[in-house]
Amino acid sequence: MLVLERSSATPLYEQIYQYIKARIEAGQYEAGTRLPSVRSLAGEIGVSKITVEQAYLQLAAEGYIKAHDRSPYEVLALPLTGDTIFAGVSGVDSLFQKSRAVKLDESVTVETGLGKALSPFAGADSLMASNVAVKPVIEYNFATGAMDPEGFDYTRWKRYIGYVLREPERLLAYGDPQGELELRLQLAQYLNTARAVRTTAEQIIIGSGTQAMVMMIAALLKRAHITTVAIDHSALIGVTHIFKDYGFTVVTIDQHSESLIADLMRANVQALYCTPSHGDRQGRVMSAGRRKELLQWSKAVGSYLIEDDYDSELRYYGRPISSLQGLAREEHVIYLGTPSKVLPPSIRISYMVLPPSLWNDFLMYRSSYRQSASVMEQLVWARYMAAGEWSKQIRRLRKHYADKSKQLVSQLQLAFGDQAKAYLPEGGVYIGLSVYTLLGADDLLAKARQAGCDVRIEADIATEGEVHCLLSFSAIPTAKLHAAVTRLAAAWKGV
Repeated sequence: MLVLERSSATPLYEQIYQYIKARIEAGQYEAGTRLPSVRSLAGEIGVSKITVEQAYLQLAAEGYIKAHDRSPYEVLALPLTGDTIFAGVSGVDSLFQKSRAVKLDESVTVETGLGKALSPFAGADSLMASNVAVKPVIEYNFATGAMDPEGFDYTRWKRYIGYVLREPERLLAYGDPQGELELRLQLAQYLNTARAVRTTAEQIIIGSGTQAMVMMIAALLKRAHITTVAIDHSALIGVTHIFKDYGFTVVTIDQHSESLIADLMRANVQALYCTPSHGDRQGRVMSAGRRKELLQWSKAVGSYLIEDDYDSELRYYGRPISSLQGLAREEHVIYLGTPSKVLPPSIRISYMVLPPSLWNDFLMYRSSYRQSASVMEQLVWARYMAAGEWSKQIRRLRKHYADKSKQLVSQLQLAFGDQAKAYLPEGGVYIGLSVYTLLGADDLLAKARQAGCDVRIEADIATEGEVHCLLSFSAIPTAKLHAAVTRLAAAWKGV
């Protein structure tokens, strides 16, 4: 039974999110179950549609559910060990039928078949008591970089969706393979002003997320006879897989290493995928000096630099350092960007600016490409930018995240004392935490998860007597940061 505690300090959307998440992880909502529509659930429990939408978007961002066009959200299967965590438990299979949506009655309850539960975790307790091996419920997720539900005003975005829907003829085609002109014009203006990127609307290519862009880059580099690519260890793991799938030799590097240039020369690297605006575990972004070193290396050996600038908007102190592409005099930089840290990541758009040599190749094969990004989302974002909302959103989020990061670092140092050191980030949504312990990384992670916390361990950075972690502050509501830190500190006490 879902009971909303309206006098609680926990936001209503968070209560809804935790309730559904707990039941998905306990297996009470099976994969394929359709949740009530946003409108239906909001009406039945007496909250706004935005409240329900925030809960659903958070669940979707963390991979618990997925959206369907004109259909309710669907519960996704969780990774399990063995055939199922409920093997041998009679009656569980009949709890929910895949064709049946979760129903809520007039008394604002959810009947689950396991009896009426008074909290998001009731029911899971009875399963544990039955000696069922249930995956630990993660209440505080420090591991995800998902957008802060408190950080986006959905009503403003919906306004521009309405404007686009008044021009239905624009939505009846696949769209320009290069991206809608209105958005490319807005992006060119923004990139010139905010990131010092030298580009025009004609040079920008739009696609549905970083993965789609990286696949196009891999194809272009393959035709340019590039064979060896170096990738910074902080890049998304999917980037490495894409280049390997395309047959490249992939070298993993640390873009902050003192020996970076020597390492690149030794491996005969022909293209480097780097994230200059992404903070390392001490919160530092790539310095202007290191950027110039990379540009000099690129010019000297004729190698390409792939600049993934994905969270450059989230810089909290001082003016953001200019992009590599803006600093470059030679045309060897591929610039890649996405709004996924400022807008909800479910808005699947990324963009890139190619150097002339690769741009000419793209033009030759342009007819082979279909536009993978939603035409509607492109047009909505273009209007959002033109109205000044994009700039306002960046300013709001910078302030919110800067305050939140300071609060988390302060609470971590207070809770851990001499046992750990937290690093205030210059940008991004992760805080570096060095834990002084004799435990291994796997054991430390297991203790955190058993206590209901998830963290990112930097397994590729080994220091004797230390484990290096990254803690995201974006997905945990501000009001719950103290409780989250207290839980994590208790789990790691005395390790």
